[in-house]
Amino acid sequence: MKEGASWRGSAVTVFAVGGVLITAAAIALCTPWFGLVDLREVVITGNHHATATDLVSLSGLQRGQSLLTVSLGRISANLMQHPWVKSASVRRRLPHTMVVAIQERGEVAWSADPSGEGCYTIGEGGVVVSADCEHASSLVELRGARLSGSGVGSVLLDETLIALIDRLRSGKPISIGVELIDLTNPDSVELETESGLRVLLGSVNEVLTRLDSLAALCHSLDIEDYEVIDLRFGGEATLVPR
Repeated sequence: MKEGASWRGSAVTVFAVGGVLITAAAIALCTPWFGLVDLREVVITGNHHATATDLVSLSGLQRGQSLLTVSLGRISANLMQHPWVKSASVRRRLPHTMVVAIQERGEVAWSADPSGEGCYTIGEGGVVVSADCEHASSLVELRGARLSGSGVGSVLLDETLIALIDRLRSGKPISIGVELIDLTNPDSVELETESGLRVLLGSVNEVLTRLDSLAALCHSLDIEDYEVIDLRFGGEATLVPR
């Protein structure tokens, strides 16, 4: 009887000690003032347009919080809400630092404000990144493009248009120096090159196929000898010489 009582007493002691250790660990992880791994510094790299102040504010990080309880995925998702941020990777650098590496969107196009006042710069992915056009002279102009809103953070509504811009920027399948994409009439999208060549591609949904057709034409003739190339009717191209 005494041995059994002694064993039970030991078991209670073990569980009690275990409970104390678990509680201590929980306090260490969850209490902001636990100073061994509290956040004291945020290091941000790769940002040129997005300010460090804005990024830290957007991240949701708070000085003094435990680095071990912070969700890296949530911080990254928060940072992706900034229009300039294309990607964000976050890592802990114990004992007191969070390191954030930002990749910003490249500028790809500009568009006049529909109100007639000012213009927007559009970044990769079709996101409006700035309410000015500081580098407009080196970017493709979009005319008549539809946006999800009316300011910074708005997105181009036509995914095919985003793909068209990407392909024209990459030079694949063709590099012809496009300086204007006119979507004023969605059934007849037009490209205009630096040399004044007009290329009629047809509806928005068909522009990528028509671009392939234009690339095929370039293998058989010098398109700069023409003023207009009309590809709106599929298999047959109409060419107007200069």
